[in-house]
Amino acid sequence: MSRATLPNNNNKFDRINIKERERELKKEIDKKHAEEPYNFTKEDILAMIIAAYQLIMPIVLIGIIVLVVTILILLKVYS
Repeated sequence: MSRATLPNNNNKFDRINIKERERELKKEIDKKHAEEPYNFTKEDILAMIIAAYQLIMPIVLIGIIVLVVTILILLKVYS
């Protein structure tokens, strides 16, 4: 499989046009996916669930803390 970046060399005339290189890489990737399509395994799904939990849980906890503080302030003000 070829590289996505161009090799480092000082000769500017040997470089391939970026759009041409992008087309070549797209063809290689499409060929690879046609031969072996990607399927999610149970481990992949579990990892996605854990990642979502790690992302959402702090937001939920901050929301709960803000609501509790708001309720306590309102109870002190209106009691």
